[in-house]
Amino acid sequence: MKTKISYILIALGILCTSCSDFLNVQPSDRISEETNFTNIAGFKQAINGIYVELNSSDLYGRALTCEFIEIMAQRYAIDQQNNKSDWETMQLNYSSSTPQSRLQNIWSKGYNLIANCNLIIKNCEQHREVLPDEYYHLIKGEAYALRAYLHLDLFRLFGSVYDPEVSTLAIPYYTQLQLDVAPTPSAQEYMDLVLKDLKTAEEELQDDPIVTFGVNGNPKDIFLQFRNLRLNLYAVYGLLARYYYYAHDNENAYAYAKKVVDIQERHFPWVKLLSLTGSNIDHMFSTEIMFALQNLQRDNLFSSLFNGNSLKTSSLLAPLEDVTTEIFGGTMASSDYRVRSSLSGTVEQGGKKYVLFNKYQGTDSLYNQMIPMIRVSESFLILAETGPDDEERLSRFTEFNNARGLQGVENIEELNTLFDDIDNSQYTELGKEWIREFYGEGQLFFWYKRNQCLSMRSATSATNDLPFRMLSASRYTPPIPEGEEKYN
Repeated sequence: MKTKISYILIALGILCTSCSDFLNVQPSDRISEETNFTNIAGFKQAINGIYVELNSSDLYGRALTCEFIEIMAQRYAIDQQNNKSDWETMQLNYSSSTPQSRLQNIWSKGYNLIANCNLIIKNCEQHREVLPDEYYHLIKGEAYALRAYLHLDLFRLFGSVYDPEVSTLAIPYYTQLQLDVAPTPSAQEYMDLVLKDLKTAEEELQDDPIVTFGVNGNPKDIFLQFRNLRLNLYAVYGLLARYYYYAHDNENAYAYAKKVVDIQERHFPWVKLLSLTGSNIDHMFSTEIMFALQNLQRDNLFSSLFNGNSLKTSSLLAPLEDVTTEIFGGTMASSDYRVRSSLSGTVEQGGKKYVLFNKYQGTDSLYNQMIPMIRVSESFLILAETGPDDEERLSRFTEFNNARGLQGVENIEELNTLFDDIDNSQYTELGKEWIREFYGEGQLFFWYKRNQCLSMRSATSATNDLPFRMLSASRYTPPIPEGEEKYN
């Protein structure tokens, strides 16, 4: 990998900084690891630094949650004349300069943080005497989980459409800190490595403070608090459910989604209607989030991308009103909690009426600083598809619908397939919920890719005859960034 050496120099350089200075770090000379992992503080700074850098605009602070990946999923009605760069992204035109640049940054930043994870894992063993047992298992488990999370998303984006029955090459998987290029495994070998990391994380996190103390963590140690802002044990369950679902392993996807649902009511209860009223709305449904990043500048996402009262069509990201109404069920849209909390206002520009997407609006509470990474509703939707019998599938789907202010479906036929008619892409109720649920959270494109959908729900048409159609599965697979492919 051409740029791997510079990534590692950054990885080593960050360890000598405090968490508050982390984002200001620039590439520097190699720094001795021994001076940075000789005490607990060094390990804390290292793992905290990864969480901070996940907030990078090239990763989950923008590109892989509410912006770039959502534009690829046709979430927003992009103005072709005034916003050509985002238009090219929406068309999945990977030869255009803007998508190429964004993909390069995602690739580089993702592998940079993987190198950091490997550095922590290595030093957990080399400096085992520094860490008390609780810290050793927690930091090691989170590092393995973070490494798996990043590798999985890089594969879901840059890897070919995954089919366990078809042998294809994947992208590099790094299990150790190294200056040379890792061999490129097959897709199955790659997914096996993700699973191995997730299983290791699950084992290491068995005594996670969330088990004993709940989401708030151990009140006597700030490092062990706010467990939903870290990749905790239960979030690893959710990530394993996501992994198995993407791998088309329904039996294990069900098993881990069931683990999430079993602890959901106690630890991650559904949002209450009262939280969606008043002046301080919980747009994020924060109680339901199993793992989130904390971003103190999150409101900047709203002001720079979604505020239709100040932005013009050259930069505004917003769905059209008639499209939103159709997606959320016409007259039922007004009762849907997601519409009431995050898609309720409108603005007219250029003769078109847009809905304001305000999930990322607000600054004055912890839930207004959250970037969602894993939420419990994903496991409910997985159960509704993979459950062993019709009764359970209907029950889980109904509970999910009730938690959104809606009613469940009446019969199992509406859930049995992803599409009624693949040529016309008439989504069933289950398929529609994958489209509705994760607005601005970066999951829809991967759902389309996992299911090899022939078309995506249009951002510009409210009709069921979708104008944007996928030509082939290859459209879901961006090329490896220029300058990298000859190294992989």
